[in-house]
Amino acid sequence: MPELPVRTDIEAGTRTKPRITVVIVDDHVMFAEGLARIISEERDIEFVGYAMSVAEALALVENQRPQIVLMDFHLPDGDGSEATEKILEHWPRTKILMLSGTGRNDLLARAIEAGCSGFLAKTRPANEAVTAIRAASRGETVLRSDELAGLLDRLHGKATGEPLTARELGVLRILAKGRSTGAIASELFLSVHTVRNHVSNVLMKLGAHSKLEAVAIATRDGIIRLDEIG
Repeated sequence: MPELPVRTDIEAGTRTKPRITVVIVDDHVMFAEGLARIISEERDIEFVGYAMSVAEALALVENQRPQIVLMDFHLPDGDGSEATEKILEHWPRTKILMLSGTGRNDLLARAIEAGCSGFLAKTRPANEAVTAIRAASRGETVLRSDELAGLLDRLHGKATGEPLTARELGVLRILAKGRSTGAIASELFLSVHTVRNHVSNVLMKLGAHSKLEAVAIATRDGIIRLDEIG
């Protein structure tokens, strides 16, 4: 496995906030190396490892326990959605952003259903990756409305038919804007615990495994509008 840059330049005697730890899973070495260098330049982000396959990704996440995983979809021994499901099964607090090179709607739909927190198009400017990493670390979803529009009919998740309460619908609409649980609590003047309960109910009623999937299903089923996303 090639050596990629791992930032270690913590100034002696300087008290710093914990940095956001990031793992990259991608078998394209040049792309991964460039992305690692970019995120390593940020003082609040720490690149902690690189994997080229599903098997390597699982071992690396077990060893490093990163907050964020940047996951390519196409890997030599499987795909990113399979790796995402396995990671979240064992380490459910990990936030996974799918690296999208093709933009195929069926692949993006599978990533949503696997539990990804959002997407990063490989063709977008690198600084968007830094922004997305910070957003995901705060518990926000990372999704553009134009990315969501084309894949709604590919989703397989189904709502239970039990209607959302007015409060749950309000929480869902703020979720659709990408907000974290803490931000929703502040906006609605509720406790974080109460918001978590509402989010849990929303996910259950919509048959979703993640906030991102809940927003996607709700948009597909007309519970919220596409122009309410992001």
